[in-house]
Amino acid sequence: MVKEIDLIPSELNAIETHKYFLSEREGREVSFEEAMIDFIDNYEADFFCKKQVEDNQKQNQEILKYRWIESEKEGHDIGSTKAAMEWIEKYGCIWREERESLEKNGFIGQVVKIEHKSGTQINIAKLAEIARNFDCDIYIHQSRIEHYNFKLFGKKEYLNVRSILSPKLLKAAHGENIEFIATGGRARDALEMSVRLISESPPCLPTKD
Repeated sequence: MVKEIDLIPSELNAIETHKYFLSEREGREVSFEEAMIDFIDNYEADFFCKKQVEDNQKQNQEILKYRWIESEKEGHDIGSTKAAMEWIEKYGCIWREERESLEKNGFIGQVVKIEHKSGTQINIAKLAEIARNFDCDIYIHQSRIEHYNFKLFGKKEYLNVRSILSPKLLKAAHGENIEFIATGGRARDALEMSVRLISESPPCLPTKD
């Protein structure tokens, strides 16, 4: 990759929405790469500004709830400052992680373990066909994946199976876990078929010394 792109789930979800409206405007199917670059160049700053306002509003609502509950327990108003400090210490990280979870932002996930003793070759073109047929986007993660579109939280690299960066085949070793996330359309059905495809994929041929 020329540039490391580090996303959070809500940002990826926003790019998915942007991709849909960009395709409607252009009168063609806009690629994930096009949508992502256009979003980052033209809309990302506004997205994070709006997100910060919304997050602060939601967080303040949670602090108000905490203040009321704890005040009832103690028999007096604990005050806004104490409520805020205690809530942030006890629940702040948990709340942010849940708010930025993939599930919270409309993604479903699936992990497939490679059972073939000699590994297998995953046909990415067939995965892309599944994604198109079920009107969704599927992203694949493999440890040390060579080609990818972005990282999530700076940790895992994901490749959109419909991406121009996608190789024809992806080799996976015995016992290796292949992770999928998907969104849109019939994403759950698409993942089920993707898992079936991998389970039926031919094993890797042994290499000659």
